Amino acid sequence: MRKTTHLIFASLFFIANLSVLPALAHDDLQRRAISTNGFGEVKVKPNMAVINLSVRAHHQSGKAAKQDVDDRVNNFLAVLKKIGIREKDIVASSLRVSPRYEHYSGSRQFKGYEATRTLTVTLYELSDLTDVMDKALENRLEGIDQISYDHSEADKYQAQAHQLAIENSKTKARALAAAYDTALGPVITINYHHRNPVYGGMKAEMSDSVAAVAMSRSQPGTYIADELVFSDSIQVSFDLIVSE
Repeated sequence: MRKTTHLIFASLFFIANLSVLPALAHDDLQRRAISTNGFGEVKVKPNMAVINLSVRAHHQSGKAAKQDVDDRVNNFLAVLKKIGIREKDIVASSLRVSPRYEHYSGSRQFKGYEATRTLTVTLYELSDLTDVMDKALENRLEGIDQISYDHSEADKYQAQAHQLAIENSKTKARALAAAYDTALGPVITINYHHRNPVYGGMKAEMSDSVAAVAMSRSQPGTYIADELVFSDSIQVSFDLIVSE
């Protein structure tokens, strides 16, 4: 008798659940919601720069080629120290020495060795930019390969852009809800993908030749950097509350 009673209750519970499921599915299909995209942007002038430099030397022996580039780099580092550039703001650890060949009529002839060194100098005063490039050329570091601009408080400005994106998504959602005589309910979903800062609406890195054309607008030897753009976006879905 007890077993029969348990079976009856289990059957009733199963039937009750079956009757509720269509109602829940119907509620999901009829759920009122609104999705908005929020966007935030902060523009600031950069206050620091990173210069990528290179030096090459060609000699018959690899040792001579290496010594040549080492001497030039050492002289340049000494000059940087004199003008107040800190050692921790300089990276000069790379070296490459490789043989050179020239090809003639299907054969190749050995033409010595080429040594290459690269350096990265971070400047926290943009006024030092022209002087450092001039010193590099004076010390026969002919490759000014890239100039990148940044800001020492980049994290702060990125956080500001993020907060603006959040507020923008709320403002849009409230305006749309009010336009349709509804009110915002709880958040349903949030989709977020971090965005990197952009230099003047473009990638923050550019070669020195492009930089010279794009930024030198006042007089020779003066470099005027464009703005850094910190932007962020977020997509949010809200429940809508409808007054019956």
